[in-house]
Amino acid sequence: MYNMLQRNLKEYFSLYNEGDERYRYQIAEILKGFMSKELYDKWKDDAPENYAEVNHLVYYIKQYIPQFPRFETLSWDLWGMGYEAVSNNKLADEHLLERLKIINLCLGTAYIQ
Repeated sequence: MYNMLQRNLKEYFSLYNEGDERYRYQIAEILKGFMSKELYDKWKDDAPENYAEVNHLVYYIKQYIPQFPRFETLSWDLWGMGYEAVSNNKLADEHLLERLKIINLCLGTAYIQ
């Protein structure tokens, strides 16, 4: 699942120009932390707010398994890759559901080819 997510997120972002002002690009930009484990690890020191936001998403991926069944396998993959699931009450959840929908979309085998 993790490899599929990486591949489809790469294709998802290829539909946009870097720095695009459209809503879907803006809210999805944090998902780049799932495209590259190296970037995620780098954010731990260089961009702790991004690192915390990805960890917050990993936490909610686990919480939303009943609504998005593919998240069960993904959560195990993320755990195996060393992603942390940490809830962060300081983060606004206004875009949370939309980000989870994009992740679920990218886990579909027929999303982007």
